[in-house]
Amino acid sequence: MTRQTNLAFIVAGLAAAFAFLNRKAFASEGPLWTLENVRAVAGTTVRSFNLRVDPDLIARIAWIESSNREREADAVRFNTTALRFENHIGDASAGLMQTLVGTARWLAKDMGYTAFGVPTLDTLLSSPQASIYFGAAYLDYLSRYRGQARAEEWIVRSYNGGPGNVGNATADYWDKYLDAKKVVG
Repeated sequence: MTRQTNLAFIVAGLAAAFAFLNRKAFASEGPLWTLENVRAVAGTTVRSFNLRVDPDLIARIAWIESSNREREADAVRFNTTALRFENHIGDASAGLMQTLVGTARWLAKDMGYTAFGVPTLDTLLSSPQASIYFGAAYLDYLSRYRGQARAEEWIVRSYNGGPGNVGNATADYWDKYLDAKKVVG
């Protein structure tokens, strides 16, 4: 592993330990954005980079991944510094879109999504724009996975479980997405 990857794991591990010791979700802390903020950046990102993704799809994924639904009964708020260490895969997901650091780095290095450079945990956490960009880039990639146009359900479930992983493990995620459609639009 590289020094940066090791540092990302250490930071993510410390964040997870902090959350556990304080008995509250780390994602509940940090600057909050509104649905309008997320929609505006999603729309600008899609137009600016010619991505084949519906901005509402981006907003719904952000709602699933980083909203403080439990705290905000009357207004959805999105946590820009949401962070989760994914023990089962040895990576961390960060930001509004909870994009895996490894996935975002792959998108930049191998797939040409370089508008924000090669991301680190810091850049995904510190910039809601970068988080939306890398999440949208991954959705764009999934929308034409292996040169074939993909259905919305396949894209959403693959965003959660990896390309083509649309088995039982991603069924709950699809249900959350359908709920997001009702709330987010």
